[in-house]
Amino acid sequence: MTTITSRRVVHTDVAAAAAVFLDWSQDPRWRSQVRRMTVDVPGPARKGQQIVEELRFAGMTFVTPTRIEHAEQTSARWRGGSGAVTVSGTRTASADATGSVTLVASVDVALRGPLRPLTALLAPMYRQQQERDLDNLVALLTGVALA
Repeated sequence: MTTITSRRVVHTDVAAAAAVFLDWSQDPRWRSQVRRMTVDVPGPARKGQQIVEELRFAGMTFVTPTRIEHAEQTSARWRGGSGAVTVSGTRTASADATGSVTLVASVDVALRGPLRPLTALLAPMYRQQQERDLDNLVALLTGVALA
């Protein structure tokens, strides 16, 4: 299992940031490799919420059922998996006294079955993708277009 944690600081309201960051139905707006995200029922993360993510990564398509295990207004913990991958992680949006919000996305990922040996090989690519995705999220939240 590989853990990947990324952080970004954005000058915005924590509620506005959490409204996008903690609503998995919004992921296709900022996670470029997400092809489809089915959320039962769409909206902010809440305990027991069921999610099915279709992600295109490293030339492969992964369809991963996921469930929200714990949710608060500014954080959520999730876990999922399929025959090809096991994932879990957290998302947190925390405000500071300057009016900035720190967004933290952490994911534990392990490929399974015949793909298992590729986990360590693909981890750096996944880390880069997560970093780009958080850049996309910051751009979305601030209205700044990325080049």
